[in-house]
Amino acid sequence: MRSLENFVKVFVWTNIMLAVMLVADLLVITFFGMRSEAGMTKLSPEYLSGEISRTVNEDGEAQYSMSRQGTEAIDVFHGFAFVLDDAGDVVWSYQLPDDVPGHFTPGDIVRFSRYYLNDYPVYTHILDDAVLVAGLPRQTVWKYHLSFQISTVEMLFALIPILLVVNIAVLLIGPSLIIRRGARRREKQRTSWIAGVSHDIRTPLSLVLGYADELLHSAQNGFEGVEGGTIAGHVEKKAQLIEQQALRIRTLVTNLNTSNKLAYGMGVWQRESVLLPALLRESVCGVINRGIDEKYDISVIIPEALEQLYIKGDRELVMRLVENLLNNAINHNPQGCGITVSLTTRRLWIFKRIVLEISDTGCGVSREQLNYFRSSMKLEKLPEHGLGIRVVRQIALFHRWQLRFLNDEKGGFVCRIDLTPTAPFKSP
Repeated sequence: MRSLENFVKVFVWTNIMLAVMLVADLLVITFFGMRSEAGMTKLSPEYLSGEISRTVNEDGEAQYSMSRQGTEAIDVFHGFAFVLDDAGDVVWSYQLPDDVPGHFTPGDIVRFSRYYLNDYPVYTHILDDAVLVAGLPRQTVWKYHLSFQISTVEMLFALIPILLVVNIAVLLIGPSLIIRRGARRREKQRTSWIAGVSHDIRTPLSLVLGYADELLHSAQNGFEGVEGGTIAGHVEKKAQLIEQQALRIRTLVTNLNTSNKLAYGMGVWQRESVLLPALLRESVCGVINRGIDEKYDISVIIPEALEQLYIKGDRELVMRLVENLLNNAINHNPQGCGITVSLTTRRLWIFKRIVLEISDTGCGVSREQLNYFRSSMKLEKLPEHGLGIRVVRQIALFHRWQLRFLNDEKGGFVCRIDLTPTAPFKSP
C-alpha cells in the first residue's frame, strides 16, 4: 500500500513540477527574448522615419538626409538603409551593400517587404511619397510569415479553456484510476496469498494433527502395541515430529508475511549498522538449536580481517535471509550434507567487494529450478515451492545487493551475495 501511495505522490508531484517548469521556462524565454529584441527598436523603420528629413531643391526634386542619431543606430547593428521613390529608384542610401540594386520593380518590393532582400533581413516603412527600407547583415534575423484564418484563431481560443480543463481532469482522475487499479491488484494478490498459505500449510498441519491424534489414542489405550522402545521414547519421537512440522509452519508464515511486506512496502525496516560476523553466527546457532539431525554439518568461515565488518541493513531481514538459505539446504537434502557460511573479499578493478556465500554439498538443483530462481518475480504469482528463495531475493533487492544462484562444480547449491560495503573494516 505504501509503495502505491508513494507512486501516486510521485505522479502528482511530477506533473506539478512539469507545469511549474513549463511556466518558468516560458517566463525565462519571454524575458530574454524581450530583452534581446528591445535593442532592435532603434533600428526599426518607425524609429528611423523620425530621424530622416526630406527637402525639395529648386528643381522640385526631393532630397533625403538622416540625423546623426539615426546613422549611429544603424552602425550599432552594422545595418543599412535606403529610400525608394514611387518609380522604384533608390533616391537615398546609407551603407548600402554592393549586391543591392539601385532600382526595384513592384514585384521585387512585394517580395522583400515580406521576406528577405538578397538574404538580408529588411523592414519597410511608408513615408509621405516614398518607402524607407532598413536592413541587417545576413544570418542575423529569422523571418517567417504566418497567416491563419479568423475561424481557426477563434477555434484555438475556444479550445484552450477546454484543453486546460481536460488536462486538470487527467491530473486529478489519473491518480484515482491508479489507486483503483492498485486496489483490485491487491485484492487479487490477497486471494493468491490465502490460496498459497492454505496449500503450503495443509501438509505439515495434517502431520501435526495426525501425530497428536496418534498420541491421544495411544494414551487412551494405555500405549498398547507400542514397539521399538519405551513409552517415553515413543512420546518423545512424536513430539519431535510435531515440533518440526510446527516450526515449518512458523517459517512458512513468517516468509509469507515478510514477502508481502517487502512487495508492497508495508514493513518498517531499519537501515542500521549491523556487525555481520556476529549476526551470521547467531543465525547458525538458532538453526542448530532447533535440534537438526547430526547428518547436517554447518560451519562458519570468516577471515580475521573481516571480524569487525559492519553493514548497513535491517537486522531482522538479514537474519531471515541467512536462515532461509540454511533451511533451504536442510530441506532439499534429506540425506544430509555439509553447509558452509563464509565471508570473503573480492577485488573488482580498484574496488573491494565483500562476498557472503552460503553453500552446501548436497544434490544441487535442476537447471529449471535455477532458471526459476533467476527469473523476474511476479507479485501476482505465489510460488508453491521456493518461497524461501523468493524472500531471499526480495531482501537482497531491498538492500541493493547483487545475488547469484549456481550449482557448485563438485555438486551442491551455492548462493553468492555481493554486499554493498567497499570498506570492510569500518565500525559504526
